[in-house]
Amino acid sequence: MKTLHLLRHAKSDWGDAALPDHDRPLNKRGRRTRALVAEHVTGWRVDLVVCSTARRARSTAKPIVKALGCRARYDDALYATDADGLLAVVRALDEEDGVVMLVGHNPSLEELSALLCGQSPIYPTAAVGTIDLAVDRWAEVSPGCGTLTAFVTPADL
Repeated sequence: MKTLHLLRHAKSDWGDAALPDHDRPLNKRGRRTRALVAEHVTGWRVDLVVCSTARRARSTAKPIVKALGCRARYDDALYATDADGLLAVVRALDEEDGVVMLVGHNPSLEELSALLCGQSPIYPTAAVGTIDLAVDRWAEVSPGCGTLTAFVTPADL
């Protein structure tokens, strides 16, 4: 069985309207909640974090990767994609990685969660969902093969 964690980036700063979306940093609340999430996931077994290249996603992932002590890969495919794009990323994962965390954006994370599980909770910023996949290989991941087994928002922490 494979496990997929979905983490929406923490709250971003909209203070500079001239800044391209890809380059938006985290705001103060985002920096605080990423620390809470990092503390929450400390001790989890995660083999790989695949993160969007957007600045806010990378900033969210940095303390998470450190807390998990795992490898990280930054992938443009997680930025500005839909559920099908995320599904393609998941299906291409290395089979040696049994537990993977995607750090990305909405609405694609919610759409992927719904695609895999039949429905999805709303993912506010810095929410983490855990999906157990009833497959042995990432290439076999398909609609309906997942079960959401955990879901945490910053308000829960």
